[in-house]
Amino acid sequence: MFRELKIAAAQFKPVRGDINENMQQHLQLISAAAVENVDVVIFPELSLTGYEPDLASSLAFSDVDRRWEPLLNATRQYGITAMIGAPVQNGDHKPGIGQFVLSPEQPICHYSKMHLHPGEEAYFTPGDRIMLLPYREHHLGLAICADTGVPSHAQSVVQAGASIYCASVLLSATGYAEDTAKLQRYAENYSVMVVMANFYGPSGGWNVVGQSAIWDSHGVRVAVAPADRRCLVIAQVGQVKLESKIVCL
Repeated sequence: MFRELKIAAAQFKPVRGDINENMQQHLQLISAAAVENVDVVIFPELSLTGYEPDLASSLAFSDVDRRWEPLLNATRQYGITAMIGAPVQNGDHKPGIGQFVLSPEQPICHYSKMHLHPGEEAYFTPGDRIMLLPYREHHLGLAICADTGVPSHAQSVVQAGASIYCASVLLSATGYAEDTAKLQRYAENYSVMVVMANFYGPSGGWNVVGQSAIWDSHGVRVAVAPADRRCLVIAQVGQVKLESKIVCL
């Protein structure tokens, strides 16, 4: 039997390197998502630390990091799966840019960004494999920022079986139009839903412009957040049509 899926992009303003403060914002957004009966919530790139490459090595997480406990407890309490951005410990090597998946019933796992933005190689190591997250009848393909600018990444994820392309990003004022146009084309060309979670406010020297958004499998943008508000962009995937809403906190 087909079961509907509610998925949300979470948008907020990060605090540079302040994991405790950023975690509180995550917890508040997860709680708000629970009120809306959301199943899966996606946070922006490096959401727990802010986009701060110079701090990434000292703040990096592992799958078994004890710092996950408050967030893991929240996912269990509310029955929500959360995709959360943080640097990934890589032993003696530079950290990866990770998207950690916290869910009520499964061990924590992560995806590492495969395609680094110019300059990131000084601080980060790229990942080497795509990741799909099965959820009910759906398969969620994970992508982090510059991944979405490489058409072969989206193509590989879709060919592997993704029905939803989940993009955790940091998009600035100068790059927003071009980058979101690519996401729109992926939705239209591959007949997949695209969910994009972006910050707002300054982070890592970038002027980040919010406007997190969702496109349906025809390439139609069905919801977009304001440029300067903490909010959730929510879509409900049904058998007939995609319903969406914006919830600002």
